[in-house]
Amino acid sequence: MTQEVEHRELQRTATDIGLTFARQFLSGLMQLGVLLIVARSLGPEGSGAFAIALLVPTFMAKFLNLGIVAANVYYVASERFSLVQVWASSRDLILFVALVGTALAVALIMSFGERVLPGIERMVLLSALLIFPFSLIASLVIGIFQALQDFRSFNIAFLMQPSIALCGVFSVWIMGASSLPFILFAMVVSHLLAMLGMLLLLSRKLPLMAVTEDRLAYLRPALSYGGQAHFSNILTFLNYRLDLFLVNFFLGPAAAGIYTVAIRLVEQLWMVSQAVSIVIFPRLSAIYGTQTDKNAYTPILARSVMWLTLLGSVALALIADPLIDFLFGPEFALANPALLILLPGIILFSCGRVLANDVAARGLVTLNLALAGLVLIINTIANLILIPQIGLIGAAIATTIAYTVS
Repeated sequence: MTQEVEHRELQRTATDIGLTFARQFLSGLMQLGVLLIVARSLGPEGSGAFAIALLVPTFMAKFLNLGIVAANVYYVASERFSLVQVWASSRDLILFVALVGTALAVALIMSFGERVLPGIERMVLLSALLIFPFSLIASLVIGIFQALQDFRSFNIAFLMQPSIALCGVFSVWIMGASSLPFILFAMVVSHLLAMLGMLLLLSRKLPLMAVTEDRLAYLRPALSYGGQAHFSNILTFLNYRLDLFLVNFFLGPAAAGIYTVAIRLVEQLWMVSQAVSIVIFPRLSAIYGTQTDKNAYTPILARSVMWLTLLGSVALALIADPLIDFLFGPEFALANPALLILLPGIILFSCGRVLANDVAARGLVTLNLALAGLVLIINTIANLILIPQIGLIGAAIATTIAYTVS
């Protein structure tokens, strides 16, 4: 690669990262806006029930995408399969999974919902479940934009749901109808409308109803690669949300609501690492054969991400206590000590996310899978020991230990 081409490539990467970060920032503000309205309207217990209910469709979308989104990015960016074949094959698979997954989830919620998620009503869980099929299809569409490295469309698509959700929840609040069922209804509608908007945007890139004669020619290698990435993503998601699930299980929805505030605030610091990871994965997959380029790329970005996250963490630590009191009220004061304990793990994990995308782009997804499994074991054991003994602080300590190991 000549210096001029390398310079242009770095400029393009920096621009895409900047645009993606701006989208992350706007999306984060909108999500915080929704959290603020929910917290002010429903209090800690209602906020906890809302957060736990949303875990159901979120986890299902992670669990049942079968890794096809990551595989699509890898194979389209590396030009190993045509865009139409990738889209048609993965679309049909995801639609089938959405139907079967929804039916299975209804049966599980009716049988075990209140035992596994104590304090959360069955109808609340079923209402939140409606988000699942829309979210699953939306993630497929967004992955196609990422694979094409069309980050303008990618960022527009990603902003649709949080912007519609904020408008919906705000409208419910203004009308004085901000109960949990109405807020969940607004969230379901936001996911439906966002999915339709994303499909409309994608229709400009390819025919949505395209067909392919041999789906298995793509799905075999895609599910082989994606399967390993998929299990790694599931384990990583569990590492993100296991603490919240166990807080609700041991301490109840009110404690989960307080802990949700701490989690949401610290996770805003991941905006930089998320923006970098989204952009570099297809970039690195595209230059899979040029080892030197990847070795030059990743260390610089990983170090930069960690230092920027560290600076943001210091700023958040200084203002967290008055910020939580001002935005959410004194009922959520216990979120502050948990937030402070979570910060070191957040800083280190931001660097790890960039490195994990480099590993995945090399095709070595097994390494990420093994690491995520180890971290989940540590996270689970630490949470089970510490939450019953020291509550929210124990959950934060366990999570920071796990992220540090990662």
